[in-house]
Amino acid sequence: MKRWNILYENTKLPIRIVVFGWVLLAIGYLITNDNVNTFYTITNPVILIIARISSQIGHVIIMNMPLIFMIGIVAKRANSGAPALFAIAGYITYLVVLMLLGPNDYSAQVYTNNLGISYAMQSQSGSSVLYPMQTGMVGSFIVAMITRYSYIKSRHRSIYSLLGFTHKDTAGLIYNIILCALAGVAMAYVWPYVVDMILDLIAWIASDISDPLHLSAYGILDRVTSVLGLGNIVRYPFWYGIEGGTYSSLAGQTILGDVNIWKEMPGALASFSGAGRFITPYYVINMFVCPSVYLAYYFSYSDRKERHKMILYTAGAMILSFICGNPLPMELLLLFNAPLLLIIHLLLSGSLFGILFANNAFLGFSYSGSTVSAMPGAFPDFIINARTPQYIHSLLVIVVIGLIYAIIYFLLTRGYFEFAAYDIVSSNRSKTIARKVIDAVGGIGNITTLNSTPHNLEIRIESLEDVSYEKLKQVGAWRVRETRDELVLEFGSSSTILRKNIQKIINESKRVYKEN
Repeated sequence: MKRWNILYENTKLPIRIVVFGWVLLAIGYLITNDNVNTFYTITNPVILIIARISSQIGHVIIMNMPLIFMIGIVAKRANSGAPALFAIAGYITYLVVLMLLGPNDYSAQVYTNNLGISYAMQSQSGSSVLYPMQTGMVGSFIVAMITRYSYIKSRHRSIYSLLGFTHKDTAGLIYNIILCALAGVAMAYVWPYVVDMILDLIAWIASDISDPLHLSAYGILDRVTSVLGLGNIVRYPFWYGIEGGTYSSLAGQTILGDVNIWKEMPGALASFSGAGRFITPYYVINMFVCPSVYLAYYFSYSDRKERHKMILYTAGAMILSFICGNPLPMELLLLFNAPLLLIIHLLLSGSLFGILFANNAFLGFSYSGSTVSAMPGAFPDFIINARTPQYIHSLLVIVVIGLIYAIIYFLLTRGYFEFAAYDIVSSNRSKTIARKVIDAVGGIGNITTLNSTPHNLEIRIESLEDVSYEKLKQVGAWRVRETRDELVLEFGSSSTILRKNIQKIINESKRVYKEN
């Protein structure tokens, strides 16, 4: 768990960059979206150019999320730019090898051309262009681990080793290129099995998109692959392909895909049962679930002063999610800070697809861009449909189920930090660690006040001279920060439970003292 918490520490900046990318996308959305323009219309060319620039920058950031996380992981712990450069060179090597050795007969959504890596191949049947297969966060994490190993190995190489004659950075780069190339070879043979499994799941779901169980499976698969940076593999065939359904327009044209069908006919609910089924749950997730989780995080700060500092951040996150959100930033936060809570979220969010379909709630959105940077389920797309009587039932169902899920998520999130972060594994572990923390900070008498956040345990100390920093590291605090008279101990999601147990021990000690 400690290593996972360290990984979270290393990914804080990448998460912030991804969130910033969504903010830029939101700015462009609020200016140029057709439904938003129903309420106000901006015609100033300068503002429109800014909106397009903002949207494009945000899109590129989101599309390159795996690369951003890879650089963040390798660069955090080294006081050098070398690991980041190693990682970029290694990632390019990995993708090129994967492109040339991996299969090239999958559908287009399995591949990626984000970094412009491609290869024009000539054959007897004609010419074709090869692209690397999408491996998302999995591939970038593999390259990050290889890079960290190569960097450390280059720092400790012997002058009598094979590359002992070279500069240590050159040796590290060579190690990394070779190992990343080998990783590309391995993934060229292993990754197709993963892709085949995903495609088999897609085919099973598409075999009956009127079954709530199949839709729930789609919801779980969609969110899991989105977190891993592979969302386009799942979304594209259902949004724009035959897997999402077909519809014959009045002009006799066959429309493929859930999003295309909704876009084609404003009266889809009356003439095509179920149009929007792959989008509807996002109105609940973005407008109710994500704000509820952010609010629960806010109330997990025990210190009112710290909570006051988080007001603007929490309010901004809630408003952004409600108006033009995407659950990915929240899911990345849960992935690295509360992975068990993320698993629960994936199951609950998946169930929404089946529950809403079973209650005949269908509300899509008109969109024709990238599935990766799309923002389905935004409030402007929701409220614009209130003008159409046939959508009222869907709107009411979304609101009712959304409120129920908001309450469930708030209680689950608070309960996780209050009771489950340690005790879900061992009922006595957090109590044992609490006693060791008390001993490490100099005993009960050296503790003035206690506070916690979803990430840190904050202890106001009487005398910092009595604190054993070595013991604090041994007990599980991966970082200890010292202020004037306070220690900030980074224990991750277990910080709240530790504070409660330490406070119980202190209260029990005071009670025994009074009785004696």
